[in-house]
Amino acid sequence: MNNIDRGWIITCFGTAVGAGILFLPIQAGFSGIWSIIFLTAIIFPITYISHRGITRIVASCPKETDIVGAVENDLGSTAGFVVSILYFSSIVTICVGYATGLTNLINAFLVNQLWFVSIHRPLLTFIILSVMTLFLLSNEKMMLVITSILTFPLILLLFGVSIYMIPHWNMSAFHSQFILKDFVKNTFLLLPILVFSMNFSPVCSVLGSFYRKKYGNNDEAIKRSDKVVKWNSIILLFFIMFFVFSLFFSITPNVLVIAKENNLDALSAIALATETSLEKYFVYILPMIAFLALSSSYFGHFTGTREGLSGIIVRLFNCKGKVNPSKLKIISTFLLFILLWILAVSNPSILTSISALSAPIIAMYAYLMPVIMMRKVPRLRIYRSKLAAFVFIMGILTMVGYIVGEII
Repeated sequence: MNNIDRGWIITCFGTAVGAGILFLPIQAGFSGIWSIIFLTAIIFPITYISHRGITRIVASCPKETDIVGAVENDLGSTAGFVVSILYFSSIVTICVGYATGLTNLINAFLVNQLWFVSIHRPLLTFIILSVMTLFLLSNEKMMLVITSILTFPLILLLFGVSIYMIPHWNMSAFHSQFILKDFVKNTFLLLPILVFSMNFSPVCSVLGSFYRKKYGNNDEAIKRSDKVVKWNSIILLFFIMFFVFSLFFSITPNVLVIAKENNLDALSAIALATETSLEKYFVYILPMIAFLALSSSYFGHFTGTREGLSGIIVRLFNCKGKVNPSKLKIISTFLLFILLWILAVSNPSILTSISALSAPIIAMYAYLMPVIMMRKVPRLRIYRSKLAAFVFIMGILTMVGYIVGEII
């Protein structure tokens, strides 16, 4: 493994660290220890094999392209367009979660920590999204570089929170009674959130394309990309689950209630809990860490969503090469801004949005599609995994998890 491989591991890791890791402890708190332990035991092979499938499709393609181009090459233009829709849908729902989460976080911080008067939600959301969009448009490359640089400090801060919470652990959860019906229900509800938290599929297409270009259509490109996906999946498993277990053992039922009622992430909810025994300065630091995580991820996902929307516009109106790229960028940015503003103002439940929308779309794109392609496309059959059926089933369960969990 060289420095390029390590750089890609950090990039993939930074893509995954965002809203998921901040909201996962909330759902974990409602789900209980046994569901967390069970899903922790099985999430690594699911994450590794599914994401590896995307990079293999791209890295082994006869021509240098992205995931949409690879699918078009193997299954035709219609299938490629469907994948571009899935890709866009998977990212835009994440952006909605970031926009909503940032609005709620900043509003709670202004009102509860700084004692400001609450700002009218449509105005506050408009200001937040306007400032972030203007920052991105003023110098897009610089903003993406800055957010990439902030990834490592963010990782250290979140890891520091996990360590800091250890003295506050309460291990009484291990003495809770195991009830099969509750275990099944809670596992179904927790699975989509965990899949979302471990997801770095938006960068897998670029990863596969990079190694395809660097090493050509050969085994070295596959080998390198496989290694990056494997190590990133391992690091994500330990980092995310340590964070989840640390907060699970330290947060109180009141924190969970605050988070659910105010549609807040775990760190902001802990800062608002009246019975918290944390030092006073930590009440200010935790929301700032949450803001850093959400805002840094927002920039990258907004850019990816805008590019996906531009591609769909070009395809729908058959205007490839006929429209100025700068004008198309402005149109896509405006449309995406309006969409995010309207949805963030409505304040949809972030946990519900992740479980019922984002995670199922991610499952279709990252879990089902690679398995289907490696079964149907002759050139990809050599890359089929022995656990392909298991990944496919878990993808289906992720898609229906929220609905089934609510019904049980």
